[in-house]
Amino acid sequence: MSITKTTLRHPVLTLIVFVLLGILGIFTLKDAAIALMPDIDSPYLSVNTIYENAGPESVEKSVTKLLEGQLISVSGLKNLTSSSSEGRSSIWLEFNYGTDLDIATNDVRDKLDRVTRRLPDDADSPTIFKMDSDSMPIMRIAVRGSRPRNELREIADDTICDLIAQTEGVAEASVSGGRDKIVRVDISQNRLAAYGLTMMQVSQAMSSQNLELGAGKITEGSQDYSIRTTGEFSSIEEVNDTVIAVKNGYAVRLSDIGTAYMGYADKTNEVYINGQEGVYISVTKQSGKNSVTVANAVYEKLDEIREIIPGDMSLEIIRDTTDSIRETINTLLESAGQGLVLAVLILFLFLKNFKSTIIIAISIPLSIIITMLCMNFAGLTLNMMTLTGLILGVGMIVDASIVMIENIFVYRTRGAKAMVAAELGAGEMVMSVISGNLTTICVFIPFLFYMRELGFMGQMFK
Repeated sequence: MSITKTTLRHPVLTLIVFVLLGILGIFTLKDAAIALMPDIDSPYLSVNTIYENAGPESVEKSVTKLLEGQLISVSGLKNLTSSSSEGRSSIWLEFNYGTDLDIATNDVRDKLDRVTRRLPDDADSPTIFKMDSDSMPIMRIAVRGSRPRNELREIADDTICDLIAQTEGVAEASVSGGRDKIVRVDISQNRLAAYGLTMMQVSQAMSSQNLELGAGKITEGSQDYSIRTTGEFSSIEEVNDTVIAVKNGYAVRLSDIGTAYMGYADKTNEVYINGQEGVYISVTKQSGKNSVTVANAVYEKLDEIREIIPGDMSLEIIRDTTDSIRETINTLLESAGQGLVLAVLILFLFLKNFKSTIIIAISIPLSIIITMLCMNFAGLTLNMMTLTGLILGVGMIVDASIVMIENIFVYRTRGAKAMVAAELGAGEMVMSVISGNLTTICVFIPFLFYMRELGFMGQMFK
């Protein structure tokens, strides 16, 4: 039995099925994931190695060339570039589009493990960084107030960042601007010389007494107790009382040669907001999470934070990358809505039949809603590509509807009853409609075969 006969002979079942699909689609619309572009894995990895106090030539010779010799054999590698600067080695690896970056990352990690021991002792272990859009901040929030910048940073770091990081979908919240609060130590050169000490001895003495180490375990009956030594400094007084050395039976303490006090780290960079020094918080979303959904959750969390922070402080969003996404998607939605209205009006002018126009006017939004339901199940976002596809689909629906209704109308003018006209008219046009739509679909089939050669555009059309 054809689909035409089935739907005509079971109208109630057909109506219930489409009503249920429409209701489910409407409920999923509010949870539709919105993005500017489809999720595309950027085929780039970077390997960074810190080698402090080493010049560019030493970094190139001792680190960069050693790592390049191993990484050049990574499978799927398209291009490899490197840069050596003072105290830092950076290597960028470009892979072919479509490469599984998780597998590539594991391959790079295995290659690095083979040469890590051959790196200089002062060099840190190489770190792998995956280049993707999820690692970029989606929002920046200015922290303002009638307080010093360093105090604003302290409040932002200790309170605001922790609360923002608790928001669903947020991977990290970091502070920029101001200086971190640290323990500073001022040493008198004259006193140091008088006791016959060096800065290296002072540093080693303080490091050796500021430790927290495991001290084994004690077994009592059927229970094991872990023991640890708590030797970390807990106050400025303890730092000043640290014994640096013993000279002629006298314990030389830090307070004898200098002073420890709470201060701020040295100024290494400045943050300006609208020409004024300031402090801001960068918010990064979790990988795979929708930017707009996370941004909306952060907005709600900021309303809660404003009630907690001191009254003389304020939070202002100075950059939100999701604004452009919302504007673009809203523009496309408005265009699609205007196209729908124009299509219905033109159909009415040509068909001059209110009933036929209503049928097509209902089929267009219903088809879009059901498609959105399928997109939600498939994990597709509402972006420029999928919206363009939906707009293209609207035109195909209108074409198919006109062909069907026109043929049914021909049978009606010949005197056929409504059921007979619907069955014969639709049945004759089914293959024509399918063939017409397949010709549009087949246009995109070559993209499947040349996806790798098309690179970024191939991933977009995928």
